[in-house]
Amino acid sequence: MHGLIFASFRDYLHTEHGADVALDVTADEPQYTLSDAYPDEQFLSLFGQACTRTGMPPEQMLFDFGVFTAATTFARLYSVLFKLSPSARDFLLTVETPIHDTVRVSMPDAQPPKLAVTDLGEDGLQILYTSPRRLCVLLRGLVEGTGRIYDETIHVEEPECMLRGDPACRVMLTFP
Repeated sequence: MHGLIFASFRDYLHTEHGADVALDVTADEPQYTLSDAYPDEQFLSLFGQACTRTGMPPEQMLFDFGVFTAATTFARLYSVLFKLSPSARDFLLTVETPIHDTVRVSMPDAQPPKLAVTDLGEDGLQILYTSPRRLCVLLRGLVEGTGRIYDETIHVEEPECMLRGDPACRVMLTFP
């Protein structure tokens, strides 16, 4: 998993749950660098510790972390990319290409999820998400956080989900 996710998770814990929680959960963790990839199991262990420490349900924490990562971490680090798109819809159309494609080339070990984003015209967007991590809840949080960057509301439905036995997650977005 990309080091940026680890760094953002540390920031999320500190900002949303306080310094004591962040220190308790990450006390034995290395300093993650944004240019490296780390084993998925390392993140899942850290995430599990955070859920235990806070008492938060995993799905809620993962969603909240996604919102925070998009609206805070990505907005700060990649502000230029967000400024290139006039709306959340336009930005979301660019996530797979070139953003994830660039990550795959520069950091082959990071293995971001595969997203197929389809423009459905007035009906919104469809995102097909596939990843062995099955972190579609994080994706929904990232979408919500992206909407916040643009001060837009995005309605999200997930009629198909790997967590419910489907081969991929189909996430439908509408922009009222």
